[in-house]
Amino acid sequence: MKTILLAILMAFFTMESHAQEGFTTQGPQLIDATGHPFIIAGINNPHAWFREKAYMALGDIAATGANTVRIVWQTRGQVEELERVITRCVALKMIPMVELHDVTGKASGERLLDMARYYCRDDVKVMLMHHQRYLLINIANEWGSHKVTSKHWLKSYTDAINLMREAGYTTTLVVDAPGWGQNIEPILKKGDALIENDPLHNILFSVHMYGFWNDQKAITDKLNVAKQKNLPLIVGEFGYNYDNGHNNLHCKTDHRHILATCHRLGYGFMPWSWTGNNKENAWLDMVESSDWKTPTWWGSEVIDGEYGIRQTARRANVFEK
Repeated sequence: MKTILLAILMAFFTMESHAQEGFTTQGPQLIDATGHPFIIAGINNPHAWFREKAYMALGDIAATGANTVRIVWQTRGQVEELERVITRCVALKMIPMVELHDVTGKASGERLLDMARYYCRDDVKVMLMHHQRYLLINIANEWGSHKVTSKHWLKSYTDAINLMREAGYTTTLVVDAPGWGQNIEPILKKGDALIENDPLHNILFSVHMYGFWNDQKAITDKLNVAKQKNLPLIVGEFGYNYDNGHNNLHCKTDHRHILATCHRLGYGFMPWSWTGNNKENAWLDMVESSDWKTPTWWGSEVIDGEYGIRQTARRANVFEK
């Protein structure tokens, strides 16, 4: 009997210890390692393609008040460089969220597992676990083509998450919607099941809002449903109504409505992106690519507009301890 009680106590204290090693979720809320709620108000930054410029931009990103940086990364990147970026984010008191861009729009569950295997590599794992108190891991950017079903999404992410948990990761894992990040239906239908399938029940969902989200009512209705279901969620990327939808993403999304709705529901947000987009996506640059500093109209809207970053971002309490 004493042996059984001791085992139960050890398991309890192990779970408590794990809960404090990094982020967790409670219902729809993201909780930092000190046990305080945290709402993301951050920026996507293209470290995968602009090593030094993106690194040097971190100080300017911090000056906007952003409390999180989504580190756009790829598996070919050097681990030492990724650690340099993470360390700089933490020094600037911004939460680093690492994401892998290799399988954007892919449908193969095996390719998603490849992303999990990258995180499980010894050199990557040792480095990331060293920073796990501050870290969020977005397993893969926009994995899942428009043909990916809710069932396939659930099965594929269950396998990837289990592999990462077996490797020892305890912090919150961020899971994108399929359909190039835009199809929220699998999250609404199978999100509870995916959280249940995670041994630590510690998942944050992310939906990206471009042309699929041109209907203002859909933004309201779908995010309301997510909140009613107590699903932890962020809008991990979004754009705006550029040229009345005559753009490569057919995007006429009402970004102000996204910001207001996220604020009302307590959901985080991260506009795309600081700068460095190619010619057809340059309308999404938040600052001028010529100097990586001067805000564009888009940047001014999401940084200084009502419910924008400067107005709403609050630093994670983990930096106060």
